[in-house]
Amino acid sequence: MFNMEYWQQAISQFHFIRPGWLLLFIPFIAIIYQRWCRQDNAEWQHKLPPHLQKVLIVDNAGWKKQLPLKLLSLILFLTILVASGPSWQREPSPFGEDKSPLLIVLDSSYSMLEKDVAPSRLVRAKQKINDLLELREGGKTGLIVYAGSAHLAMPLTQDNAVFAPYLAAISPDVMPKDGKAAYKVMPIIKQQFANEDSPGTVLLITDGVMGSDYRDFEEYFQSTPQQLLILAVGDEDATSDFPVNIDSLKDMADRTGGKITMLSIDGNDVAWLVSNINAHMLMSKHSAMPWQDFGYYLLFPITLLMLLWFRKGWMVQWCTVLIVSGFLSLSSPNLYAQTEVVNTAVMKQEDKGLFDSLNQYWLDLWLTKDQQGQWYFNRSQFLTAAQHYQDPLRKGIAFYYASEFELAYEAFSQVESETMMFNAANALIHQREYVAARALLKQFLVQYPDNSSAKHNLLLVQQRIDEINQFSESQANTEEFQMAKNLPENKPKIAEGADEQVIESRDAKEQLSAENILADKEIANKWLQRVEADPKQFLQVKFQMQTQTQKDKR
Repeated sequence: MFNMEYWQQAISQFHFIRPGWLLLFIPFIAIIYQRWCRQDNAEWQHKLPPHLQKVLIVDNAGWKKQLPLKLLSLILFLTILVASGPSWQREPSPFGEDKSPLLIVLDSSYSMLEKDVAPSRLVRAKQKINDLLELREGGKTGLIVYAGSAHLAMPLTQDNAVFAPYLAAISPDVMPKDGKAAYKVMPIIKQQFANEDSPGTVLLITDGVMGSDYRDFEEYFQSTPQQLLILAVGDEDATSDFPVNIDSLKDMADRTGGKITMLSIDGNDVAWLVSNINAHMLMSKHSAMPWQDFGYYLLFPITLLMLLWFRKGWMVQWCTVLIVSGFLSLSSPNLYAQTEVVNTAVMKQEDKGLFDSLNQYWLDLWLTKDQQGQWYFNRSQFLTAAQHYQDPLRKGIAFYYASEFELAYEAFSQVESETMMFNAANALIHQREYVAARALLKQFLVQYPDNSSAKHNLLLVQQRIDEINQFSESQANTEEFQMAKNLPENKPKIAEGADEQVIESRDAKEQLSAENILADKEIANKWLQRVEADPKQFLQVKFQMQTQTQKDKR
């Protein structure tokens, strides 16, 4: 699907990574011009009598005139562009730390119960959110709901399993105040993005906004790198007691520099949202990732053009210049070859046939294990790549891409270095072993106190643990958690110390802390299955308490 917004941003961000190579155009143009004039004014041609010139000289008029020189000019032009490194977006992070955070702001007022889009606007909005979470690869997502008041239903989290039950429980009945005050979400948005290094996206899902909402939204989005996307819910052509106010939403998008799309019956609206969320991150000037070099793609037309040189009389004449152009085309570095380092990890190999054995023997003659691993990695055969890699970090990265986070953690843990420890902590986070990740990040910061990324990740992990502590407060008397407390003691224990006893004998009425839940996968799964016996009631009480707290502060 063609994305006009993406290409508009690409044009605005277009630049050359190595612009110094563009200086080669100066001698290039001079040499080509001199050669062109030299061919046109060859002295030996003028020495021939006119009647012999017509017979002995081939008249290459039109586009065939000096065709080899034209092709050479095009090849050298493309080669210089390759060396200059054209780019318009940043490299995606191999570990997903720079995935753009997404805050979903869901209108939960009574107008969202209108049935102009079946079964109702609110139900369809929830369906679209679930579809978005499925399509969205990585990144943190939070949920803010509003009616007459605004509340944080789910802080920024990467765990969609925790997200789902609370989204399902949202309805106008859980909101403590009636109304439609979108501007009240702004303090929550600011608080959620305060600790985020990457620019984020706010997705506003509603059927309309009020005039009083414009000013706060405009001030915030005009002064921050965050983007606003609006999903308009409703049918403009249907008769409704609360018709969708698409004009107000378009006005909001214009004022904030945001973008708007209508809810569709297919998945085009969700695909549009995912595309814009990802593009915002990749196009952002605030990302710490390097710019992606797109010059490599020009090597394909260069290769095709060079095939035309295998014509009689062409190759010998222009051989020297072709060698120079081929040399220039190899100037750009391989990102992964120069930036990554992994240790060996044990991996079972399948029985190989005679052909595979001979093929492997042939590869071993010409390529190192790391070169073979890179070959498989470039073809997305990550497990096979991990099997071949000998360098430390590369093996862990290959396991990481294959979603084998335990094996990735083992690989990263075998070498003590700044990069390896940091990546090992990321692997633990992806295993939802937040307590162990927190301990490792604390140890990491003792050795490398200036690493801002580790500080940021530690803050996020601690926030996740705090969230689980809060959610577990109401779980003390549920049957599942009473059973979970009696689990055998030989279950995995992931905590600050190797000898720490995470699950202890406690009173039956005592709640489970985040350390207890996260220390055991079985307990964590039970907790995810039943975070709250009645999420709707839990949110209703939570929102009422938040409203009362806000009144007390005034």
